[in-house]
Amino acid sequence: MPAPGTPPQRLLLARQLIREKGLSRSDLTLLEDILREGAGDLDPLLGSAPQEAAPVEESTAQASLRRNLGLFLAFLHQFSARRLGESRAAMALVMQHGLGRLGDQAEAAHRELMVELQQPEWVGQLLDLLASLRAMAPTPAEDAGALRTLWAAFLADHRDSFRQILAAIQAPEGGSEAVARLNAQMKSLNRAIQGQGRLEEALARLAEQLESCIPKEIHARVEPLILLEHVISNLRLSLLRPLDRGIHWPAVEQVRGSLRWLWDNLGWTLPRMDAELLRDRMPTELRRLLGQIRQEDRAAFSVVARALASHISLLGLLESIEPAAGGNLRDRYAAVPTFFVVESELGRMSERVYDPERAALLDPDRPEAPRLRAYLRQAVLSLQQDQGTLRSLLQQALAGQDADQLAQTLDSLKALLVNHQKQLMGELVGIFSPDVQHRLFPESPSMMEEGERLRLRIQRLWEQVPPLHGQLLLHLELQDWPRLALGLSQTYRHLLAFRRSPEFPLMRRPDREEGERLIQDLGRLLESPEDVPQALRDGMDLLGELMRFLELFLLRINARVPLIRQDLEVAQEALKLVASLKQGPTGPERTRLSHKLIQTAKRLGVRDSQALTLLKRWVRAERSQREGSLPALEQLAAHLRQLALRLEAALG
Repeated sequence: MPAPGTPPQRLLLARQLIREKGLSRSDLTLLEDILREGAGDLDPLLGSAPQEAAPVEESTAQASLRRNLGLFLAFLHQFSARRLGESRAAMALVMQHGLGRLGDQAEAAHRELMVELQQPEWVGQLLDLLASLRAMAPTPAEDAGALRTLWAAFLADHRDSFRQILAAIQAPEGGSEAVARLNAQMKSLNRAIQGQGRLEEALARLAEQLESCIPKEIHARVEPLILLEHVISNLRLSLLRPLDRGIHWPAVEQVRGSLRWLWDNLGWTLPRMDAELLRDRMPTELRRLLGQIRQEDRAAFSVVARALASHISLLGLLESIEPAAGGNLRDRYAAVPTFFVVESELGRMSERVYDPERAALLDPDRPEAPRLRAYLRQAVLSLQQDQGTLRSLLQQALAGQDADQLAQTLDSLKALLVNHQKQLMGELVGIFSPDVQHRLFPESPSMMEEGERLRLRIQRLWEQVPPLHGQLLLHLELQDWPRLALGLSQTYRHLLAFRRSPEFPLMRRPDREEGERLIQDLGRLLESPEDVPQALRDGMDLLGELMRFLELFLLRINARVPLIRQDLEVAQEALKLVASLKQGPTGPERTRLSHKLIQTAKRLGVRDSQALTLLKRWVRAERSQREGSLPALEQLAAHLRQLALRLEAALG
């Protein structure tokens, strides 16, 4: 822990990096304040045990290894059997491929470091052999005879490596003594393998002898990486035991504990935010706006800084995910743990960053306060909806055990989440400066544009399916089973393409799950039916149900624009009536305006229950003639203004 009064190490590193980028002192102070306001929300995603050794410069491959190992460990820490559902079998593949990618990255990191340090080949062989000896350490539960056989085979396979290492060690001055000690220990190990000694003790002494021959300047840097590589290989073997419905939980706990031990001994951390990412995401216009907010309203600056820092952190995590469509099978499954980490981060943001109690600290006299409170409530709902969408679609893709569907789901989820994070950032900035919002977030599609994309996709599907449905009804009437089967198969391909499209996740959860159920039921009927004619009849009934679902959904979407426009006009009219009431009319005029406001604003309650709740609160205060009438009217006006802004944004 840092000493009292000492800035945290993360702030010191951020200050150093930002200063190197040539920013002014005021910019440096502002970015430090942003990090400080979000300190609790930007704690390292994964920390490590305290290390006294000074950190060394990372290579590119080592930085990639540290990041992926940290994300995999973060996934394991929040992973449990209750969250699996139908994806238990697929999670075995996720664990296997995740460890496989980590093993390859560990190998690349230590090879890169060896080249960087300009070490000869025999040093790499010596480090590799030492890590193998440590990773394959025998356990007391294993059969002694089987262990002796395995170790005899291992030493025979590495005979050439031992000879090359001994020849290289003997060349420099004083090397003959080290070679003599190694030869003596090898003879002792051979006797132990033959049953004339303790095998565990002989192996441990051989590892100590080999370790003493490693050049000291590279031992501390390279040996942990190679040990990590071999431990990961052994952990993958432990997962190949007979699996308990796809997951062998004792093996998973072993993976978690072993990787955590390595992480702590390496002294690595995985920060949620680095200073370079914050600098790149804070252009001059945004820094100027935040500096102005900090001067005028410190409470609002605290809310905005925490939210923006968390959004930037999550965007950095999302944008670092490689496209799954162009990757191989291993890369697709190995990317799944990162999405589980994103899902937990969305929940963390909705609970901590947008804590409703933060709204109570805002100055009610500031003009932005009502809109900021409404934005905080809306952001929590948006984050929770994205969290549910990610969880349900990821579970469906894993349960299907289809690598292509998994890749399309991952890419669609990434695009959806990135867009929604930018939307939330843009709306937050727009509360204080619409001009800055338009300049910094012009490419982020609005809610209306997302809805239009979904409407066009369903419209194209609707244009494809009904003509086929008419032909299929004729084939069913004529009992032309081959043509009916071919037509149903073609229709199913159209539906499957819609399910795998980037627009499918834009549907709300109940509609998405209903469409998913109907499409999956049709696929199961067509897969391998025992009674073909009956399966085709059932398939036609299911297709009719699916067409009714699409028709109703399309009608709802097509009717959405007029409803939005109608609600916008009602909200604007209600705002004018509220403004008239604020002028303080008395007598019959106030009664007339109040009655008209009630009749106008209650029409919003069909699609906005919050407006109706605030209206009832104001009516109760008005009838009791208390002093709370004006604050209740202010709350209603703030909600109506926020509603009008959202509806205008939805109309584009």
